[in-house]
Amino acid sequence: MGRLVLASCEAFDNFPPKPARPGVTLCRLPGGTRAFMWLMSTQLFRHGDRGYGSLTKRRIPDEVLDDWFGPATRSAAIRYDLRKFTAGTPSRKTLLDWASRLSSFSGPVLVIWGADDAMMPVEHAHLLVEEFPDARLVLVEDSRTLISEDQPERFAAELSRFVTAR
Repeated sequence: MGRLVLASCEAFDNFPPKPARPGVTLCRLPGGTRAFMWLMSTQLFRHGDRGYGSLTKRRIPDEVLDDWFGPATRSAAIRYDLRKFTAGTPSRKTLLDWASRLSSFSGPVLVIWGADDAMMPVEHAHLLVEEFPDARLVLVEDSRTLISEDQPERFAAELSRFVTAR
């Protein structure tokens, strides 16, 4: 039987998450993906509350962000895929239909969520646990969406405990 980990993620109809919707809209416009990649190179967007700064409690180092976004600044094919991804957002009805099928997964589920997450509502973590027959919630204090950046040791420990549990 498989196991499932959901870590501060999109759930139900929160796709794309509300704070990310302007960026998704930009990527859908002609030339918008290139403009979005340019924004990702600015300090204000990278570290401000309207950009990736809202995803962590502590500043993500520029070299990490360069690794994440650098390939898309250099590759038209990657930008094309990003645009296809953003343009392919399913309807709210479809997202909620998919969410209604979550309970069909009967294996163990770990829902691990940043307690201070502004991008992915903490209420969704509680609702997700209710959807699965065998789910456990771990709220990680002093963390937002990117738990692996804010609390890497705690995140790794919880994952290790979950995958080795009998």
